[in-house]
Amino acid sequence: MFKPVGSMLGSLTRRSKTPEAILALQVRQAAKDTIGRELFDMPKDVVDSIRVKSFKNGLLVVCAPPLIAAELSMRSRGLKDAINETLGKRIVRDLRLKAL
Repeated sequence: MFKPVGSMLGSLTRRSKTPEAILALQVRQAAKDTIGRELFDMPKDVVDSIRVKSFKNGLLVVCAPPLIAAELSMRSRGLKDAINETLGKRIVRDLRLKAL
């Protein structure tokens, strides 16, 4: 039996991963911007070497050269708070740093 199109629209958005993908892109951009602001004391080429890799289920993964990853690790709580402040609510629950 056929369903009216209007009744299916609500169920399409629940199945779609588009909102999650858009949120991940927003988080990644906010993280990149925040890292650039927070690391104002580092050379631009060092900041540019940092890569925001992924965001899923509250976990943000950032890759950087080993010494920079160690510096970011020390600043991780402040970075996480600043990213969430940029986003307007607590979206990033954990920040994982990986050395390139």
